[in-house]
Amino acid sequence: MDLKGPDLNLKFALPLWRELGSFWSWWTGVLLGMLPGEIRRRILPGAIRLYLDWEDGEVVASMGTAESHREVARYATRAGAQEPDKDHHFRIGRARNIVFCLPRDKVLLKQFTLPLAAEENLREVLGFELDRETPFTAEQVYYDAIVLERRPREHTLALQLILTPRQALDAMLARIGNLGFQPQQVTVRDTVGNPLIANLLPPQERGRSTDKVKYINLALGTVALLLLIAVVSLPLVHKARVIHTLESAVDIATEKADLASKLREKVDQLNKGSRFLVDKKQSTPLRVGTVAELTRILPDDTWVTRLDIKGSEVQIQGQSASAAALIPLLESSPELHNARFRSPVTQTRHAKTKERFHLSVETVSEAGS
Repeated sequence: MDLKGPDLNLKFALPLWRELGSFWSWWTGVLLGMLPGEIRRRILPGAIRLYLDWEDGEVVASMGTAESHREVARYATRAGAQEPDKDHHFRIGRARNIVFCLPRDKVLLKQFTLPLAAEENLREVLGFELDRETPFTAEQVYYDAIVLERRPREHTLALQLILTPRQALDAMLARIGNLGFQPQQVTVRDTVGNPLIANLLPPQERGRSTDKVKYINLALGTVALLLLIAVVSLPLVHKARVIHTLESAVDIATEKADLASKLREKVDQLNKGSRFLVDKKQSTPLRVGTVAELTRILPDDTWVTRLDIKGSEVQIQGQSASAAALIPLLESSPELHNARFRSPVTQTRHAKTKERFHLSVETVSEAGS
């Protein structure tokens, strides 16, 4: 399609306006954050919002700003529930907007991409894409989308689609209306509990800002600009000096920390070397004591043909007149325990009165260490 004249100017002007709008939102937010909280509350009374959360058959009302909010009331949603009192209506009358936050299990969240040009008529494009991206049509749901990322090189938009069935939301709004509330925004909270900027209500049902609020915002921008010119430059110069001083101090502290780390490593190596022989001796069991204990316990009619000591385990192979009697003898020793046969007992070929055995026992000193 060949664009000429006003159409061509519009094509190049729209991206510029989007960038200017994003910059304005960021800039005013930074300037607003520089003001003390009390001043912000006085010059922006409209920033107070009433948040309504649907929790287990109750509507939890909390009032506050983006910085903080507190719970003010809870209301049952069943038929015939008590309506808010006059004092409550007086308090919520200060709220600029009433925001209804749906439970996360009542909405469908999905991320997908669209061509960059679709942002100019995003809501209309979403209405056509619902059939393809979800099992619903535009007539069955309330929906909105958040632009997650603009990719000029790929000419695409990364979006997060939020939608909820019309029937379910209409029923909730009807019950909330019976309590005297008329939300201007319907959204859902993210995983950390902050409301998303999306609004599931159709544009014609959303609340509009008053002229008074617009004038207040314009005055705020002018005052913030004057404050920026008057006071921002001095803190920046002061911060630059402080940063330079801190960098010098950090460099000195880093050198000292490196030296201390090297000394600590050298001390650890010396300690490890000095304790090597002590640890080696303590970790090695006393073989002579084990052999002496076995010599004392085993009867004279028992011959040991092989003795293996591995750690805390002692394996004994040999011949005895009664191999089964060796188990209680070994268990009776205070230095040995857990005696058991490692293989079946067999008769010797030459001496039928002898039994060949293979058993193991554990030393108490090794097991407890």
